[in-house]
Amino acid sequence: MAKMGGRKQIKRYSMPPVMRLPVKSSKWLTKPIPGPHPVDKSIPLRIIVRDYLKLAGTAKEADRIIFSGKVIVDGVVRRDPRFPVGFMDILEIPDINKTYRVFIDELGRLKLLETNKEEAGKKLCKVVKKQCVRGGKIQLTMHDGRNIVGDLKDIGIGDVIQLSVPDGELLKHIPLSENKLAVVTDGQHTGKIGRIEEIKKETKTVRLSTNGEKIETSVNYVFVLGDEKPLVDVGVAA
Repeated sequence: MAKMGGRKQIKRYSMPPVMRLPVKSSKWLTKPIPGPHPVDKSIPLRIIVRDYLKLAGTAKEADRIIFSGKVIVDGVVRRDPRFPVGFMDILEIPDINKTYRVFIDELGRLKLLETNKEEAGKKLCKVVKKQCVRGGKIQLTMHDGRNIVGDLKDIGIGDVIQLSVPDGELLKHIPLSENKLAVVTDGQHTGKIGRIEEIKKETKTVRLSTNGEKIETSVNYVFVLGDEKPLVDVGVAA
């Protein structure tokens, strides 16, 4: 029996919940290639251009736009229609002078937030792995697959760093700690933004206050955005 893993398409009824597309419009949907984000946490560039931004009416038209180098993700021109776009990525379309940041709504779906050109050079990345490498340096692995190496002992797993894109220079460090502003990226409270009240190390959970409501979620689902206000534009105030 042939293996299913190599397919370039998936059926719409089994599409990842991060996509917000009608199920019955067609049978098949583009499957993202392996890349900086997992398949179930990303949207292919073709679908972004055709279905989200409405810059093309068909997959062939969307591919033509992408092949011509008119779409930039995190400061790099991407020409593969199946390239995975995920949480906190920066999308630029210079021809129409538009810049977007990928965020998440309260249904767990990825959405595009229009932002300004200045925002295109900054990205927030969450540290998901930390290890020592040769030379006594520390290597941090981010939620989007990128790695940075250096004297980074003060940065821990769960912390968020602000990077410049595309060069990856570390601009700011936001520790996972009380009183920080954060968004929940998975689970029952996905998409809610609140202030961290308590981090419970025994249960590995975090309690947040959001719009007068107290919620508790896994520490792995919390993405710190900043102190008094988000370090990047995510469409909310403090």
